[in-house]
Parts: sequence; C-alpha cells; structure tokens
Amino acid sequence: MDYKGGAPENSSLRGKKAGFTLAEVLITLGILGVVIAMTLPTVVGKYKKQATISQLKKAYTVLSQMVLQAQEDNGGAYFETSDNVNADATKKFFEQYWLSYFNNPTVSKEGKLPYGIGLPYKYMNGSQMGTNIGTSYSAGRVFFTTLDGTTYFVHMMTWEQKYDDDGNLISQTAKYSSSQTVNVDLNGIKPPNIIGKDVFVFQVFFDKNIVRPFGYGKTQAEINSNCSLNGSGAYCAAKIINDGWKMKKDYPW
Repeated sequence: MDYKGGAPENSSLRGKKAGFTLAEVLITLGILGVVIAMTLPTVVGKYKKQATISQLKKAYTVLSQMVLQAQEDNGGAYFETSDNVNADATKKFFEQYWLSYFNNPTVSKEGKLPYGIGLPYKYMNGSQMGTNIGTSYSAGRVFFTTLDGTTYFVHMMTWEQKYDDDGNLISQTAKYSSSQTVNVDLNGIKPPNIIGKDVFVFQVFFDKNIVRPFGYGKTQAEINSNCSLNGSGAYCAAKIINDGWKMKKDYPW
C-alpha cells in the first residue's frame, strides 16, 4: 500500500486550530488597559521633567552667552545708583545689551498683554505674582519671545526705598540695577505659567559677566523651603542646578 503521508483519516486533530476565546481576549485587553493606565502618568511625567530640564539648560546657556558677548562688544554695563528709570534709557540699554544677542526675537509692544491678562504668573503656593507681565520701558521692564517660543521678561530696575524713623515706608524710587532679573517661561504663553513649573527665575549680573539662578548662594535648606508647594518657587532653578540638573524625588512637580 502506498504511503501518502499526512494525518490519518480518523485523526482527532483534523479541523481544529489553537487560539483564544473571546472571553480570554477581553480579559487580556482589560489587564493591559489597567497596566497602561497605571504606568502612563509616570512615563509622561518623566518625559515632561526631562524636557523641562533640557529647555532650562538651553535658556541658561543662551543667557550666559548673551551677557559675555554683550560685555565684550559694548564694555561693562554698570548703572549708577543715582540713575532714575526712564523709557529712553531702558530702551537704549535693552537694544544694546539684550536684543542684539537673540535670534530675531519679537518684542512685545508697550500696553500689550502677551498672556491676555496682566497677572498670569502664579507662585508654587498658588498665590499670584503681583507684577504686570509686558513691556513698559518707563518702568524698566521688557517682554520678548524667541523663535523657539520661549518668553523672557526682563526687570532692569530695583526700588530705592526710604523709611522714617519709625520704620514706615515714605517713598520709593525706581533705580536701574546692574543685577537684572529675568523670568523665563519655557513654553511661552501656554499654561500652567507657574514659577518652578514652566517659569524659572535668573539673575543677570552685567557688572560681573555672569548669570545665576535666583536664590544662588542661599543655603540648601532655604532653597528647598522656597522650592516647595508652600513656597514661591523662585529658587527652583537653583534647586535643579544644585541637584546636578535633576528633579529629584523631593522636587514639587
């Protein structure tokens, strides 16, 4: 008898295929859904943290290069404490020491509210930052946006305050300062607009040719207290840099 190969005619395997039942598929999908729901927020959170740190490094580098090049090209930028703030002086300084060292930024016009409201920034603790965000040359403030969407809000002035013998404030005058504060909003006008989340604070020392995160020189305890859910968050850039450009477990993200 010729052998033709294959399974015998009466094989019990004929017509049967291995596979999953509908119930098994649904159970598997349900388990996968739970796992994804549990792990996705962690993955997204890590990505956002790393993206924030990368953008923060870039902004810090841009500011550091700017102050060095501006000093080299224009000489030392030093304001006498007697110099009162006025629109012409602010605009001249900004165009000479800031504007030329960014790649064609868009400077907000005076009277314009870039965020649609005057007080968009909030501190970590939920309170409102009480400074109108926008360009006001007469107040020593300039707001501009770079091509990558990062916004910079520069404060060129400080307040010279006078008190009476009882310690009561009797007058304050805006004076130029060589130590200028800048709020950097890494994702522009998009939310959350919270100090320590997407907005970070630096100081540009034009008399020393250096840039430092706000709070630089404070103790670690002071920095941790400020960069917390109960603090303002103004020292958060200092915390990230002190922690080796990382957001550690105690970072109030």
